[in-house]
Amino acid sequence: PGQNTTLYAKWTINSYTISFNVNGGSAVTSITQNYATAVTQPADPTKTGYTFAGWYSDAGLTSSYTFTTMPAENITVYAMWTINSYTISFVSNGGSAVGSITQNYGTAVSQPADPTKTGYTFGGWYSDAGLTSSYTFTTMPGQNTTLYAKWTINSYTITFNSNGGSAVSSITQNYGTAVTQPANPTKTGYTFGGWYSDAGLISPYTFTTMPAENITLYAKWTANLYVLEFRDYNGTILQTGSYAFESS
Repeated sequence: PGQNTTLYAKWTINSYTISFNVNGGSAVTSITQNYATAVTQPADPTKTGYTFAGWYSDAGLTSSYTFTTMPAENITVYAMWTINSYTISFVSNGGSAVGSITQNYGTAVSQPADPTKTGYTFGGWYSDAGLTSSYTFTTMPGQNTTLYAKWTINSYTITFNSNGGSAVSSITQNYGTAVTQPANPTKTGYTFGGWYSDAGLISPYTFTTMPAENITLYAKWTANLYVLEFRDYNGTILQTGSYAFESS
């Protein structure tokens, strides 16, 4: 053409995508927008046992990423996570105290030494106060947990050593239940003097409730005294005396 001409460039803005590598957390939808438009940071992802610690522009998690406007390229950002610690607490239900365990999520948890409770046998740990769901120790769960002790009451036996008197049947009952004293044994020529907790007959025993152990009780006897009169042929008393019974 026989004149000067000016030409004008036309531009179409590009759109780009930010993709999210959640590193094991919940999914985050990628963001696709035009270059330089304002980008709003999405809701934080979640991950069991971890706390979200921000987005990073590199897989090595050394450069934190700040959401401003869409860059002029497709990028991927990476989630950083901080592992949480949790606590397992123990309710011994009347047994000896068991210290709580605090560890990082997912780490191996060793079962503590069993608690003790007088008159009972430990029946394991349960995850509910109603003792319906038994708990197995594996790794630290992703939450604070309370465990409850189960106990089975023990039965014990009181055995009776009659020390030569008539036999007395042993008594077997649950710990702590009321024990009724049996009928006294008998022994010819002797009066029953009660039950003792030691063979030397030093400590008298009182029947109350079943103790938390098998025990043997020992009968005490007092020899009866008998009066003998010695008379002559006409009935005159020549001598009297008191004598204890002796078995042949």
